[in-house]
Amino acid sequence: MPEADTLERPAAAGTAVLRVDRDALLTAVRAVSQTVERRNTIPILSNVMLRAADSFLTICASDLDHWSMRTIDCAGAKIDTTVEADRLITAIDTLRPGAVDISHADGALTIKQGRSSRKLMTLPSTDFPMPKPLAHATSFAIDAAPLLKILDTARVAVSTEETRYYLCGVFLQIEGDKLVAAATDGHRVVQVKHPAPAGAAGMGDSIIGTKAVNLICRFLADAEDGAQVELALSDKFYRVGTGGASIEGKLVDATYPDYRRVLRSDHQCSLVIQAAEFDRAIRAAGSASDGKTRGVRMDLSRDHCEASATAMDGSRSVEPMEGDYDGATAAIGVNLVYAQSIAKMFGPTPKLTLSFGAAVQDLIVITSDDRPGVTAGVMPMRA
Repeated sequence: MPEADTLERPAAAGTAVLRVDRDALLTAVRAVSQTVERRNTIPILSNVMLRAADSFLTICASDLDHWSMRTIDCAGAKIDTTVEADRLITAIDTLRPGAVDISHADGALTIKQGRSSRKLMTLPSTDFPMPKPLAHATSFAIDAAPLLKILDTARVAVSTEETRYYLCGVFLQIEGDKLVAAATDGHRVVQVKHPAPAGAAGMGDSIIGTKAVNLICRFLADAEDGAQVELALSDKFYRVGTGGASIEGKLVDATYPDYRRVLRSDHQCSLVIQAAEFDRAIRAAGSASDGKTRGVRMDLSRDHCEASATAMDGSRSVEPMEGDYDGATAAIGVNLVYAQSIAKMFGPTPKLTLSFGAAVQDLIVITSDDRPGVTAGVMPMRA
């Protein structure tokens, strides 16, 4: 009976091969490949770097602004090259679980497992861009789960308008003893406050761009339960790392606007309603709204609350809302999509408090006792 292949049993002596576990390699390559831009004019940026030394294989991908790295165990020869990410994933994915042997010669990477083999052409690693070391960074440890919740909550309101690039990301700062994350697109605003971790006091204001936020959220979602990550921020760069994995890159070079100006607390009226009920009512009313404006009108009084919408062709939908309203009778318009995104951000079960200002153009501020650190808002529309 043949002996089982393991990382401790590389190929026969005399052959320069690297032995790795197929599942570990596939997971690592898939994780870093999320950084690769599918449309680019620089061939090396379609590749992932493979660098093996001292029983560790480092896999890295970059788009010149962000870098994702994973390190896994290996045994055998040293390798230092790059190979196209999509082809490498397909090549590994079509192999069986277990050990695989990798060799590099004459500009080609050969992957073997039993009688199966894959040959992929490579580009030299000397052409692969590597990140610069972070200088003068503030670094601190924070649990992965709350950091994920902070960023995932705030990114709901990130702008997609590239002309206002300074809004295309999540703003981070230290405010007293709180770590504050915020985002706004001019129609919505979300602010999240969390106790500042030890060592975070010296952190400067930072804007983590949209792609970086998405990469970090995926990275944190893959972290083990209870895992801690190290977050490092300098004036121009960020890094998030744990164990043998990290993501780093450039921050948005801009000053974030003072979003707090619209988060007023001197409100005259309020509506208390379950998040699921609010979402249901405005979605029902929006079934007849104009496809361009997606406007929904809320008619609010102490005795009755309802949502309605009317389209240019005469279509109309009216839906009662089961909530408790305190204040003067009012008619307030909201954008269906923006209002729904905020309601879903809180989740289906929390009870929401919608606070309305005295002026019709005041931001509708939305809070929940279930998430006391979160304050959100939606700009009203003409009712």
